[in-house]
Amino acid sequence: MSTQLSVSAGPGADAAGTVSAVVASLPVSFAPAAESPDVVAVAGHAGWTVRAMDAIRGGAKGVVVSGPAAEDPAALNSAASAAEAVVVLDRRWAGNVALDAANDTVRGVINTALGNAVLVDSVAMAAPGTEPLHLLADQFAVLVQCGIDVRNVRMVQCNRNGYTVAAVLGDGIPVALQGILTSVLPATASLTILTAAGRADIVLPDPAAAWPAEVRAVTAEGSTTLPTLYESSHRSTWSRVHAHLTAGTAPDDLAQLATVLSLLSQLNR
Repeated sequence: MSTQLSVSAGPGADAAGTVSAVVASLPVSFAPAAESPDVVAVAGHAGWTVRAMDAIRGGAKGVVVSGPAAEDPAALNSAASAAEAVVVLDRRWAGNVALDAANDTVRGVINTALGNAVLVDSVAMAAPGTEPLHLLADQFAVLVQCGIDVRNVRMVQCNRNGYTVAAVLGDGIPVALQGILTSVLPATASLTILTAAGRADIVLPDPAAAWPAEVRAVTAEGSTTLPTLYESSHRSTWSRVHAHLTAGTAPDDLAQLATVLSLLSQLNR
């Protein structure tokens, strides 16, 4: 039988991560709490690491951060470890269930393509006015979640319409990242790995609804589209925090964020 955890959302967190709707959709796992909640949701705008630490000091066993900005998680990581608390990041695209580490089928597609890659290309689309570096951080988070080791990051161009970033894999294979700010197309992130014999494509939707990710592999043997998974990143995130708390395991979200920050820091060199 599933353990039901109590939840409360701090200012702005509900809107950022549709917390009320997600908790209501998981009634066996979660229930709203007026005080002393097991899990606290905090908004990911500037200062979220401090708000998360405050929640842990207040007795929360778990913290879910909705749309975290790029902030150094070192102090939060120490506070969470000392309190044996769980911190899970509700990331726009990297939190999609298709990219879950336990999804061996998708990981197999990615790893097979990387083994024969000639180019890695990623495109992220968001609404005009989006902070470019915030969008790039979300895009880097997808690569990190996929286990793609990116190096030698440099900004090629950046303006009000988006950016172009160049990098390489560990073996020198080129990586191209584009950010496009537009109101014409929906907010999505795509990852394409071109190989000598084909390609692998992953398209990740906005988490506003349970639109499915699309995963397709093209090899010398033909094309394969993986089964559709209708699950939003928000809901997948809350399922993860429940799984970690009930199993007593620690997520690697903050370690992945540290990797994203390391990649962003290369742009200033």
